[in-house]
Amino acid sequence: YASTNAHKRARRYEAELAVVGKDAPATLEVDKWLANKANIDLSSDSPTLLVFWEQWCPHCKREVPKMQKIHDDFKAQGLQVVGLTKVTRSSTEEKVLDFIKDQKLSYPMAKEVVKDGKGNLSSYFAVKGVPAAAVVKGGKVVWRGHLGRLNDEMIKSWL
Repeated sequence: YASTNAHKRARRYEAELAVVGKDAPATLEVDKWLANKANIDLSSDSPTLLVFWEQWCPHCKREVPKMQKIHDDFKAQGLQVVGLTKVTRSSTEEKVLDFIKDQKLSYPMAKEVVKDGKGNLSSYFAVKGVPAAAVVKGGKVVWRGHLGRLNDEMIKSWL
């Protein structure tokens, strides 16, 4: 039944789960900071929410601005949030910057290092589609999934 949606979804979840427990990259290597440059420490005991998105993606346009509230609600408790994009397809850096400005996003945003058309961090965290997210704490990946599955209780459990 490899051609069914259920099979495809199961394989995607399997890839996401395989990332959980994995060591986080030693550093958050980015090609360029697009907004609100930050010193993100993935080995910190404070959780870091990595948000993978693209400006052309309609689901990202809906979900990425919601991360601003999460950033605002949990920043004081130690949550770091960083958005990561590859600036692909019909998107341009200018369109990404306009989106960040229009949505009044104040959390750090960076362009991923891309090699052979693939984002290094996207590949590391098994991101096959956007939007996607991962949470790193204490140098380990503690969660990987879709932005829409995040909730306050989950975030509080990582703090």
